[in-house]
Amino acid sequence: MKMFFLGLLLALSLGGCETMENANKKTKMDFDLKLYGHEVRWGEIEALPSYLKPDMIEEQPQVAEQPGNIRVTEYEVLVSPHMIGEEKNKAAQTVRINYIFRDRQVVRSLIDKQKWEYDAEAKKWYRANPIPVFK
Repeated sequence: MKMFFLGLLLALSLGGCETMENANKKTKMDFDLKLYGHEVRWGEIEALPSYLKPDMIEEQPQVAEQPGNIRVTEYEVLVSPHMIGEEKNKAAQTVRINYIFRDRQVVRSLIDKQKWEYDAEAKKWYRANPIPVFK
């Protein structure tokens, strides 16, 4: 009987570690995605490629021809961030970004379907799909 309870306790503690690990990933995901959204909202769009997976940075087209000429007026989360897959190492979120060109007062909008991947070694979420271009 004593071995049964020890086995049960071990199983529960291992399951708890996995749950705690997923909770930590989710907390980190929420933080990283909010930080990314903050960069977009406050016009730091030239910094966005730094959120990409390192092997994708060189392939990313320039986010805007004149980043300083763009003012984001709204960053609206359409589909809340959620983890995907059994290992919870991938996430997705969809946002609408409304912006204007300062010199022309032209209003634009884009839908950004973001895909994110967790790097367990770096303990960081990286964007895993290209950043849309502000045209």
